[in-house]
Amino acid sequence: MASKISWFGGHMARTVRELQDRLRMVDMVLEVRDARIPFSSANPELEKLVRHKRRLLVLNKADLAAPDKQQAILHRLEEQKLQALFTSSQKRGSIQKLLQAVTSRLQQDKPKADMLMIMAVGIPNSGKSTLINALRHAAKLGKHNSSGGKAATGATPGLTRHIAGFQVGERPTAFLMDTPGVMLPNVPNEQTGMRLALTGAVKDSIVGEERLVRHLLLELAQQAQQPKGANQRRMQWPGVAEGEKMSLLQEAVLSAVNAASPAARDAHALDSEVQCDDSLTASKSSQYEVDVDAGMAAFHLAMKQDVLDQDRLTAVYRKVLAAYRTGDFGRYTLDSLT
Repeated sequence: MASKISWFGGHMARTVRELQDRLRMVDMVLEVRDARIPFSSANPELEKLVRHKRRLLVLNKADLAAPDKQQAILHRLEEQKLQALFTSSQKRGSIQKLLQAVTSRLQQDKPKADMLMIMAVGIPNSGKSTLINALRHAAKLGKHNSSGGKAATGATPGLTRHIAGFQVGERPTAFLMDTPGVMLPNVPNEQTGMRLALTGAVKDSIVGEERLVRHLLLELAQQAQQPKGANQRRMQWPGVAEGEKMSLLQEAVLSAVNAASPAARDAHALDSEVQCDDSLTASKSSQYEVDVDAGMAAFHLAMKQDVLDQDRLTAVYRKVLAAYRTGDFGRYTLDSLT
């Protein structure tokens, strides 16, 4: 049985207590979730604290999530009475849209306010600090902040360890408070825990790099066999043009996914059934399980890892995880709507 995944440090418990104190003066809460895991990155502990506040759900890192699933996700969140917006901190237009949504909501609800306080909350490494820096830049108020510098950012979860405020708007003056990421006190199941870890909310060392890569192959192989009709073929990375040379790492992971995926293993059978009914072909493919062991064997072969020691293997696994988290293998939404 797999070990339980959890990372709720002492500083997180302190943050929850501090948030509770600060919320009294907050006019609006931005709950920042990871767009790749819009449901798994929800934190019930934070939701309890902010449920009586104006709230906008910010699905950050949208540039790494599947674009064709966004509308369905927004619809599901609307059913839960949640206002949500997909955002990418790397895209100016996306940040401007978020800034307009926040300011218009507050101006409508509190038209006579001289000063407004907004608080950003979320799990670790959801991109809160990067988002705040992007909002400050978009508002052209980079020199106005309480600490004289930018919010701390980085790929390591738990980097922000204190609450800091930054000005993001004028007329009325609006401040946005950055807060440390707060992990779920209790991760409900292994799948949620692995998805949180894959997207960087949990330190890799807590779960183990090899275990994470195995789960990544499982997720990508399952994505590869999503129903796409009778013309399903061996998986290829989105954004890699026909004939374009892939990196060694991309080729190795692609080989691994194709080896693990039932849809890829049945490529020849699918070739012979192109004229068949889509549902029949899909049902034939779906009767097989993803073979992660076969995928890992193919990966090791492609990377010539059979001669590497454990330390070098771990370094390679870290490269795989870093490449996935920057979109080298395409844009994926791991959470399902079903």
